[in-house]
Amino acid sequence: MEYMFILILSAAVAILAAKHYVLKKQLKYISKQLSREQTRLVTVEFVDHDIEIVAQNINELLEQIQQTIIKSNASSAALKSSIADISHDMKTPLTAVIGYLQLAEKECEDEQIREIINICLERTRYCNSLINDFFELSVIESHDCTPKLENVDVAGVICEQILANHPFFEEKGISPHFEDSDKTVIVSADPNMLNRVIQNLISNGVKYTSKDIAFRICQENEHVIIIVSNPVSSYVDVVHIFDRFYTQDKSRNKGSGIGLYICKRLIEAMGGSISAEMDGNILSVKVILEIRM
Repeated sequence: MEYMFILILSAAVAILAAKHYVLKKQLKYISKQLSREQTRLVTVEFVDHDIEIVAQNINELLEQIQQTIIKSNASSAALKSSIADISHDMKTPLTAVIGYLQLAEKECEDEQIREIINICLERTRYCNSLINDFFELSVIESHDCTPKLENVDVAGVICEQILANHPFFEEKGISPHFEDSDKTVIVSADPNMLNRVIQNLISNGVKYTSKDIAFRICQENEHVIIIVSNPVSSYVDVVHIFDRFYTQDKSRNKGSGIGLYICKRLIEAMGGSISAEMDGNILSVKVILEIRM
């Protein structure tokens, strides 16, 4: 009798141990499925009612999460599309307003009224710049930002942008320095994107410096490094300077904080990188692109 009891007990322990092993193995299998980057519905290897219920509940949650993600992506895409449409619709009338204000400023002989018109013109240009930034941001974030890489003379692009921004340099008494202007350095880039990046870097420098802006180009192995440096009057968080909507001026009177974020997205789309560092009161933004072979 005692021997039978021991046999029954041993058999029960063996069954429990086997079930424990199967359950543990099944839980590991489910956990492995859940750890995949693109989680599909989980499956079970062994028939067990309790495990099947757990798997069923997990799958219901996964389906709910997937539906939430789909709805969120659709809402996000619709919002970005709306921003792009609104920005585009506002650009035409604002451009017309700027033209009329410029004409009024030119024709007006009253100095006081001319000053008022000039203030209106400045704020309208600022609004137009914000709209352009938001329009470009909506295009970039809707994944329509595909670069067309070709041979681009980076020194030529910098020279063109320096000339294009001459009125802004002159207005603020800033002298641009570009010692490498006579170099011909060819990089693999989208010319429109690279022009936009240099323009944004110049715009950022003009906003936050009252002194000079320096441009440098150097080569390291198979890469070209573009460095834009200028003194700043206050602390700049170089870790977050490329974050969307980051701005040095918390009152946002000088910009939306989108310009450098756009630079980052465009440079990365072209396979390059961008970073910033502070040396005393000198802020230097470094862009790295591949040399065109």
